[in-house]
Amino acid sequence: MFENLLFTAELLGTVVFAITGALAATGKRIDIFGVIVLGVVTALGGGTVRDLTISPNPTFWLEDTRYLWTAVIASLSTFILARYLRYPRRLLLILDAAGLSLFAIIGAQKAQMLGYEPVIVVMMACITGVVGGLIRDVLTNETPMVLGGGDGELYATCTILGASVLVLGQSHINPVMLTYIAMAVIFITRLAAIFGNLRLPKFIDAGHRLESNEEARNTRSDSDK
Repeated sequence: MFENLLFTAELLGTVVFAITGALAATGKRIDIFGVIVLGVVTALGGGTVRDLTISPNPTFWLEDTRYLWTAVIASLSTFILARYLRYPRRLLLILDAAGLSLFAIIGAQKAQMLGYEPVIVVMMACITGVVGGLIRDVLTNETPMVLGGGDGELYATCTILGASVLVLGQSHINPVMLTYIAMAVIFITRLAAIFGNLRLPKFIDAGHRLESNEEARNTRSDSDK
């Protein structure tokens, strides 16, 4: 049952992250192939880096191509449906929060099953959750959310909190229930960050004024002209 839960969560996370990757093409004049590439790398990027780092087996989507085909189909479906359906920008952020919570805990669970120390478990949660979105943002010329892009709300910090709950509760709570709790912690803290504008302190060099988000966007727009 627990393995079925992990498989379902990973497949659902693949769908959600593929959708966010495809939607990131909005306004970028990217063709259908580019949209599929964005969806696939967003959905599979974090898990790929995780498996290359800690797993003795081939990358998960090479062993089971259902993940790859799921990402392709979800990206293609988004390309088609986005032409007819309007959606608020925050929908992308909410979907991303869902994918983040699913993938981060899957990454942590896989590291636990391989016997890694708690600090590595937390790191793998972070890598699995954020690397796909990092690649997506770089490819679309956006400041990655993990580096404070978007509106700068908490992002990777949410995965660290959720994975820490997983590590601390593994000896005391039923594994299935603990998985749900850890995912909920990430999802809820990420939503709280989005809607409550929760941020980490920004780096400011003495003598340099920190750009506002609007100024940063204008600077990127000017550089693209």
